[in-house]
Amino acid sequence: MASVDYSSNLVFDPVFYVNSHSDIKRLKSPDAAKHHWLTQGIQEGRQGSGNFHSKQYLRRYADLSKAFPHDYHHAIEHYLTYGQKEHRMGYVEGGYEGRWTISNGKDLFISASGTMAGAVDSLVWNHKEFINAWDHGRELQMAINSPPNGECFNPTEAGGRDDSIGSVTKSHLQGVKASGRILRTSVRPAFWLRVGDHQTHGSGSHCGKNSPALNTQNTYPYLLSKIVEIGCAGLDNCVRFISGFDIKGHWPPYEFLNFEAPTGYMTGDFTVKMRYDPSRNLLVPDGNARLPPVMLTPDNQFAVGAYAPSGQDSDRHMYYAMWNFGGNFAQKTNKWNVVFMKNKYAEGSSHHLTYTAYVCVGTAQMVVNCLHKVHRAYPHV
Repeated sequence: MASVDYSSNLVFDPVFYVNSHSDIKRLKSPDAAKHHWLTQGIQEGRQGSGNFHSKQYLRRYADLSKAFPHDYHHAIEHYLTYGQKEHRMGYVEGGYEGRWTISNGKDLFISASGTMAGAVDSLVWNHKEFINAWDHGRELQMAINSPPNGECFNPTEAGGRDDSIGSVTKSHLQGVKASGRILRTSVRPAFWLRVGDHQTHGSGSHCGKNSPALNTQNTYPYLLSKIVEIGCAGLDNCVRFISGFDIKGHWPPYEFLNFEAPTGYMTGDFTVKMRYDPSRNLLVPDGNARLPPVMLTPDNQFAVGAYAPSGQDSDRHMYYAMWNFGGNFAQKTNKWNVVFMKNKYAEGSSHHLTYTAYVCVGTAQMVVNCLHKVHRAYPHV
């Protein structure tokens, strides 16, 4: 078999690698991550990218597992030399060892993990990882907050603040199914702050620095659910994200509810913030929170945009927001979100809310084309 590049972006991404293995979060550079991968990770059968895992590759194909059942170097060699040309896939259909992956069968792969309670912690397009999953507050996920309570009463799909960079979470995954292009999950989400903890910074007039958690349990006892489907408006680079929220039980006094449906934390190189103007079908500078957000790498080769149709169950205007955050190569992140708002419900009442958003990925031009098509195909829910 010909010599191969074991650190090819077809099988290895340094951000995914560090963020997916809590014991190597100490690594501070892509070179350090690559060295660990080449000297230890491959031999240990670790997963190096969101679209390929040597263990799953062998598990999926009986001829390969028979030929070299535990030789992960050989598995990677086979994939890079033959597997791609033969259109073999580098993951187990339906999930494997706490990771569930769906794809369009060619260049877009989305996966969720048990570590993050089923939240999407990897989205790979054209061999590029889009999602930052450094800790349990990032990913591509759902969350609720209730101004003025901020993070002091904040159910969060992937987990809470003190779950931090660990491999476990106070969120409780209730169900998950991955098949073909569709991922479904349900979870009882952790509150961002654990009982007895205090806020470290201001996030609402009732949640200033040193304010105590307002929740009396570590886990919200009701469900958040989602359906993630690849393919919409006839496009393979479009993802439909349907978020479901159960609002029940006691909530501390609040003004209204904010539903992040969803929020996405991108890797550190998605630094350019733009907006999509549907009236002109082009990108414009950031500034108008009513226009869909688009985050791009400086070379315009990778971009992500989000759009939510009108007519959804929101008492106040739906809006989009974006932020940039610093850190080392694996921590650095850039956030966007889609936010729906509901006025205060009667204490003790029960409600289920569902919201639909569309996420477009690709080059900058591909994302513009995608947002144009979904805006025309789905103007209303």
